[in-house]
Amino acid sequence: MRLRWIPVVLAAGLLAGCSSTSTSAVDSGVASVAPESQRSSQFAKTPGRSADPAAGQQREVVRTADLDLEVDDVAAASAEVRRRAEAVHGYLEQEDGYRSSTTLTVRIPAAELDRALDDLSGLGRVTARSLRAQDVTDQLVDTRSRIESQQASVQRLRDLMARATTVEDVVSIESELTTRETDLEALQRQEASTANQVQLATLRVGLATTSTATTEETGFLAGLAAGWRALTEAGAAFLTAAGAVLPFAAVLAVPAAALYVLHRRKKALKASSL
Repeated sequence: MRLRWIPVVLAAGLLAGCSSTSTSAVDSGVASVAPESQRSSQFAKTPGRSADPAAGQQREVVRTADLDLEVDDVAAASAEVRRRAEAVHGYLEQEDGYRSSTTLTVRIPAAELDRALDDLSGLGRVTARSLRAQDVTDQLVDTRSRIESQQASVQRLRDLMARATTVEDVVSIESELTTRETDLEALQRQEASTANQVQLATLRVGLATTSTATTEETGFLAGLAAGWRALTEAGAAFLTAAGAVLPFAAVLAVPAAALYVLHRRKKALKASSL
């Protein structure tokens, strides 16, 4: 009886030895792989700015400013604004001019905005100045995360496309792939636009001169212009009133004319009877 249990005991011992060997091999494999994955994880967090705003990441801020100035020469001042924007590797985005004033919108590196405001303030007398900042860190982090997910999704569909064997599968996968690629491009454009706003601040500079306006508002020509404006306004008011009364006058003219004719006939009859 005891001899019958010997093969069973030996088999159990062999299985235990194999399982312990396999477990130790797996453990050693995990131990050898773990440092590599940790290194990869650490490397992914190293570049530039952390994906976690709470981890001490540099904030992504969109900066805009407005500056209104009174200057002696609007044309010369506007040329100086353009020159100084180009000097710091910025550019003129838009310019709107009207009579003796003009408004310029320039894009300059965000780091140069404060210095540009101080420098441009010396071109004339500052009448208004404002500076705004909008934190878009969370927005950019979310958009970049969605881009990564969408890129992985597109790549999976491309792999499925490569393994497709029927026309139906190719058509179905291709349609879905086109949709996801379009969504990916939209996210990339959104990210690029926001990143551009972070890198380049927007500065609006309003230039105006008051000396010309003051001269035009005094003297004979100014009085003549004011009188003409008053005359035209009075004429417009008279014509407006006449236009409002005219419909009533047209309606009342018919019975008034009938009464007048009737009155003349009565007078004629009385005169003939006498």
